[in-house]
Amino acid sequence: MPLCGRICARCVGRLHRELRALLELYEESDQALTQTPTRLRERVSGSRSTVGIVLDDSAVTLRAQVTDVLAQWARLVVDERRDRTPRPREPRVGSLVRFLQEQLPWLARHPAAIDFDEEVTELLAAFGKLFGPGQVRRFPLGSCLEPGCDGTLFGVMSAGGGRVPSHVTCDAGHALPPHQWMRVADRLKGEVA
Repeated sequence: MPLCGRICARCVGRLHRELRALLELYEESDQALTQTPTRLRERVSGSRSTVGIVLDDSAVTLRAQVTDVLAQWARLVVDERRDRTPRPREPRVGSLVRFLQEQLPWLARHPAAIDFDEEVTELLAAFGKLFGPGQVRRFPLGSCLEPGCDGTLFGVMSAGGGRVPSHVTCDAGHALPPHQWMRVADRLKGEVA
C-alpha cells in the first residue's frame, strides 16, 4: 500500500525494491515447487501410479500468477505508450520486472498506479505465505551481499528444527537465492577463524 496515497518519488523507490524482491522470491520459489525431495516411487503391480516429480500446487499457482500479473502490467505500458517504449524482450519474470522497473516513473503517473502497487504487495504477501507459515527462528548472518545495501542478512528456519534455512533475506527486503548461500557461509567461516 502506498505510504502517501499516490505513487510519489519515495514510493517509486520502494516499489522498485519490492519488484526486485519479488523477482528474488520468484527465483527462490523454485525450491518450493516440489513438496518433498525428489525421489522415484515404485510402481506396485496393478497400480496406475506413475514415477515422477510431484509439484506443489500452491507454488505452481503463485508462480503463474506472478508471471500473469507482471505481463498484464507490461502489456498496459506497451499499449498505452505505443512506440515510445520497447517491448520486454521475453515474457519471463526477470525481463518483465526489469521492464516495469524502467517504466516506474511513467507508471507512477498512471491512474491505475495504486492498483499496480497493491498487486505487487499482494504477490509479496503470497510469497510470505508460501514460505511460511508457522513459528520461525531468525538468526543474523552478517551484512547483505547486495551492492550498496546496509542491511543485515537473516536466515529463517522453522522453529521445529532443521539444519538448513528455508530462506535468507536482509532487513531491507533483499532475498538471497539458495545458490548464493555458500558465499555467506564461507564469509562467516572466515570471520570465526
